[in-house]
Amino acid sequence: MTHTIPAPERRHPNYVAIWGVLMGALILSLLLAYLRHAQLAALLIWLVAIVKASLVISFYMHLKFEPAHVVAIVIAGVLALAILFLGLFPDIVRVYGG
Repeated sequence: MTHTIPAPERRHPNYVAIWGVLMGALILSLLLAYLRHAQLAALLIWLVAIVKASLVISFYMHLKFEPAHVVAIVIAGVLALAILFLGLFPDIVRVYGG
């Protein structure tokens, strides 16, 4: 007689709460645009965008529940994207920063 081990139950994340956090971060980003210091505003808006992207990737795209090698591949792509963003940051501030 074989015994099967039941699969661990995985609770679904509270998508409404995550959506609420994303909306709060959106409002925060919009308010940060009114800061007098353009470089500080741009940096804080980028940081909020990174937090929002990580929430979307983790929960809505279910990366939080994927194996480690899939997460490593995605992180490598995100790091490459971050290098591109950081390379463009000085030009963005120079052109739009005032």
